[in-house]
Amino acid sequence: MRLPFAASFRALIRPGAAFATAPPTLGRAIRDMVLVWVPLALANAAWTLWRAIRAYEGLRRGASLSGLPERLGLDPVEVREWIHMLPAAPSFGRIWPWLLLAVPLGVLGTWLHHAVWDHLGLWLLGGLKERRGFRTSLLAEAEALRIAAVGTLLGFLGYLPVLGVLLALPLVLLDGYLWLFRGFALAARHGCEPWRGLAATVVHAVLLGGLALALLTLMLLMVRAAA
Repeated sequence: MRLPFAASFRALIRPGAAFATAPPTLGRAIRDMVLVWVPLALANAAWTLWRAIRAYEGLRRGASLSGLPERLGLDPVEVREWIHMLPAAPSFGRIWPWLLLAVPLGVLGTWLHHAVWDHLGLWLLGGLKERRGFRTSLLAEAEALRIAAVGTLLGFLGYLPVLGVLLALPLVLLDGYLWLFRGFALAARHGCEPWRGLAATVVHAVLLGGLALALLTLMLLMVRAAA
């Protein structure tokens, strides 16, 4: 009996051999990615939404703030009055149908985002010597993200009482590994050294973080100037 996602888990354990076979067509790679990733992302999004609504409503009903207002130098009575004035959250039943649209769009948007930035990183590192083009990066990202999507299953362990706290650090490390995992697919499909593919994902993170920091700095400067 074949276990679900067994091949993906084997690929995550042995990334060097995960992309040794001939690549599928781009259309098939996208289809397989969507069929695996979208259901897992839907389950994760639905669970996260349900928990967020419960937490919000608990706060409105007067859940303890654990002394946070005092630590921030705020009047706890005024904070509680303001919280009680917050509007009620819409029910889960009203919101979840929108996930059927938002999640697939988010999956495809994330795939394109990673493809663009990883391809740029690989180009900066000289990993496009074979000149296989952006289409190859799209293919590599679809293959890698299909496999990395099973990390969502392990991520659900973080919601478990007590165990979630104990697994916090391992799950963060897993997220980091899944980010780097795309580099193995990039290197294999572009015919370059594995280190270039892995480094391309790091360059992606550095560039994105730098742009986010620059944007935040600009916003702070604008707020200061307006004040």
